[in-house]
Amino acid sequence: MLMIGIVVVVIIVFVFGGWYIAFTRFGVGPAFPFLAVKKLDESQVEMLEVAENQLMALADTEEQAKEIAAQYGIEFVSFENGLALYHTEEDPFEVITRGQENGYPQISVNFVRSGYDTDEVQ
Repeated sequence: MLMIGIVVVVIIVFVFGGWYIAFTRFGVGPAFPFLAVKKLDESQVEMLEVAENQLMALADTEEQAKEIAAQYGIEFVSFENGLALYHTEEDPFEVITRGQENGYPQISVNFVRSGYDTDEVQ
């Protein structure tokens, strides 16, 4: 009986450990209810350029992506391979903050990124 109890506890520990690692390391799956939500640090993003379609979110279907746009009150632009793009006339950071306060699905700012350094080395 003791052995069965130990096996059950070990399985539970592995399940929760795997869930925690999958969410925190790989960003996959639902979050633990007690994990702290990271707040957006705007001071570090001011130097980056925001893309034309300023906001993006992960969605399973195009219908889900359109529902997210309706919740936030933003314009749905496109959906491809699980990534939805949105446009808004508001400050994108204010839209994200409003969504966090209301518990909407997570969206993020779509920054322009380059794979190459722009500084020339002489």
